[in-house]
Amino acid sequence: MQRAGQNVTLFNALVDEGDAVVLRAFDTRDTARAAHRGGLLRLFMLLLREQVKYLDKNLPDAQRLGMLFMPFGTQQELQQQILAMTFERCCLNDPLPANEAEFTARGKEAKSRLLLIAQELARLVGNVLSEYQAVEKSLPQLKSHSQANQDVRAQLEWLLHKRFIADTPYERLQHVPRYLKAINLRIDKLRSNPARDAQCMTQLQPLLQAWQALRQTQQGKGDARVGEFAWLLQELRVSLFAQELKTPVIVSVKRLENILDGLRKGSIITPKR
Repeated sequence: MQRAGQNVTLFNALVDEGDAVVLRAFDTRDTARAAHRGGLLRLFMLLLREQVKYLDKNLPDAQRLGMLFMPFGTQQELQQQILAMTFERCCLNDPLPANEAEFTARGKEAKSRLLLIAQELARLVGNVLSEYQAVEKSLPQLKSHSQANQDVRAQLEWLLHKRFIADTPYERLQHVPRYLKAINLRIDKLRSNPARDAQCMTQLQPLLQAWQALRQTQQGKGDARVGEFAWLLQELRVSLFAQELKTPVIVSVKRLENILDGLRKGSIITPKR
């Protein structure tokens, strides 16, 4: 379209309006794509509204999950996030539908899988919240270890918050129970060997500070590579503080330092599995 006598390219996207979706134009492709996923998700939920009602009333173990979620929000907020992730996993796999026929076919295909995926997610979220409850019981033991106390609480705030289900990719959410187990193991070991914990923190701290600096330079623009590095830091924590839990990728301080150098230079090194 023309603006002030100049040709300008705009990018159309569906936008979630709660009980409907609208078509809007965005200045950049990335912002349009982000909005469009949310709009498309809402459109699928409107298409399959009967399934949404059923899942909302029949989510497995909903009351217990709601009680475990109380430190972060309400049972309704929890169920809304599980429902949204269920539809995302069933309906928003690439390539996204680009026309009515593809959209209808995707909805029909997803219909039979929604309950199974919702049950799977409910179990996973239950595992996460149960592990968090176990960590909460151990937190008072950290009071006499200020550095570890501050670090663990910062880690928990990053991993778990009011919208952690919606904001954590499913592939990452699967590993969160292990990260929480690692925190509990760290607290147990801290009592008998605080010097070792301090030594591990000495190795971890420069990487944490460098990651924080990278996040600040993003200025609100999410860089997937910096996000990937943040999850590798979680794996490094397991490797340092709870080696017995194992990691799915090879992580070490040196390897993360190399990845950090790549990030600073505008490239990234993929960790070995």
